[in-house]
Amino acid sequence: MIDTKELIESGDLELYVCGALPANRAQEIAQISKQHPEVLEEIISIENAYQRLAAGLAPDHNDETYAKLEAIIGAKNKVLKSPSSWSPYIGWAAAGLLLIASGYFYNANNEANEEIVQIEQQKEFLETENIEMESINSKYVSTLQVLSDPKTVKVNLAGQAGFESSNAVAFYNNEKNVTYIDIKGLPEVPENMVYQLWSLTLDPLTPTSLGTLPTEKDAYNELLRIDNAYDTQAFGITLEEAGGAIAPTLERLYTLGVIDKG
Repeated sequence: MIDTKELIESGDLELYVCGALPANRAQEIAQISKQHPEVLEEIISIENAYQRLAAGLAPDHNDETYAKLEAIIGAKNKVLKSPSSWSPYIGWAAAGLLLIASGYFYNANNEANEEIVQIEQQKEFLETENIEMESINSKYVSTLQVLSDPKTVKVNLAGQAGFESSNAVAFYNNEKNVTYIDIKGLPEVPENMVYQLWSLTLDPLTPTSLGTLPTEKDAYNELLRIDNAYDTQAFGITLEEAGGAIAPTLERLYTLGVIDKG
């Protein structure tokens, strides 16, 4: 006598629907299902569950794919009449759908991760750009404040003997202790040499170094900010060996400009 409850709980019906049972056992269950409605009902329930699984896992919910799967599974009565014709295929169909779904979600997860990385990179780039823009804007505002200050004096530095084509412009503010210098009128600095800016008092003539100037070409296209807390009466620029000099080399005095106190 067949214990249908034990059969239902054994897991053989799931293997039967998936086509994973030996042929003789599959034939035996097919015969049992014809004689016991509760077994037939359980098989139909398992089939429906697989159909719902197939519909839920299909990544694009393609109607054509689903129709093919349904055709393989077939209507319940037709399936039960010839289990050997469909049982091998339903297992492959379910496994195929699981494989497709796994690949789909794996690719989707990878794409999502790549998008997150790209978004993070864009965010970092924009944050860096924003910081740079804020810095540029701050420098621009600071420079504009000095240049527009009535206490700022413009000083033209003319080319000296042997360097008549050279020139520079200084903007000096003794209250803010700052000087801006424009050196685009100087020739390109020779290799292993550097321009040096000097603050001069005239009586007696006393030079004080304000430091060497950048040698990069980009420096020639912007105003250079120089801290200057000295009581400057004139500015001079000399060409010195790399590293600068303690005292100006007057033979290489390129430009000189006196502040007009009037």
